[in-house]
Amino acid sequence: MIFNIQNSAAQNNSFDKSFLFDENDIIVRAEPGEENQAIIKKDLNKDINNAIDQAKNLLQKKPTSLPKINIPETKNERQPKQAKILNAEQLKEAPFGLFWGSNQASTLNQGINLTPTKLKDYENSFLATSLPKPIDFFERVYAVFGKDDELYRILTYSKFISDDSSAQKTLDEYNKYSKLLEKKYGNKQEFFTPATIERTIKNTRGKEEIIKETAPLGNPDFLNQLASGNAFLYSTYNNQDVAAALSISVDGEKKSYIVIDYKNLKILQKQEASTLDAL
Repeated sequence: MIFNIQNSAAQNNSFDKSFLFDENDIIVRAEPGEENQAIIKKDLNKDINNAIDQAKNLLQKKPTSLPKINIPETKNERQPKQAKILNAEQLKEAPFGLFWGSNQASTLNQGINLTPTKLKDYENSFLATSLPKPIDFFERVYAVFGKDDELYRILTYSKFISDDSSAQKTLDEYNKYSKLLEKKYGNKQEFFTPATIERTIKNTRGKEEIIKETAPLGNPDFLNQLASGNAFLYSTYNNQDVAAALSISVDGEKKSYIVIDYKNLKILQKQEASTLDAL
């Protein structure tokens, strides 16, 4: 069962959310030396309801352990030769002081370090460090450049949160960043899939029987429910330029963390239009 909590702004918004997520998106923690198994396929013809249903399916999939890979020691080895340095004033600022649509050379020119990583089906993916506007809570930021060498996706992973069994500290951080993302991007839609638990009661005849009920958000076993994939909590936000998704994840060692996934919708639309034109 999925509880869909939507504010009125989201319900009245006519924006096509097909660029948010589909059923093949998997958000997992991307540690150094690991491969992110995320697969993203875009379809301009999907309507709002399909996009939301697909987002629900996404969060119902349990993150998996990833195979280790070797990251090259030489940084920026995939930097295009003689790439043009773009004028930042002509670009829109992205999270952490990056710029949407910026190429790798321009990003490096900002003093940002780009270490090549492998995100499946993404050729130009980098761990970005020495960012102009770092947030201490988020320890890893990944920048993804499109086929035209334009930054269009940013993934960020928080530090591990030392939490109790109810995941209260993690929920506090989630709510904190949810308010900030809603303030910046608007159109919040929250999705909570509760775990089903069993409880023993005495019926009208005085006999014990087991009943099933949904466990509330932040219940005493919420951390384990998140870790096992029996419960999920995430929110999406968007304006006409950027879509963002905020979620809580828990690794195999019961360590919780926050994930934010940003995508530039204008650039994704341009990429899709270019592909359609070529077909």
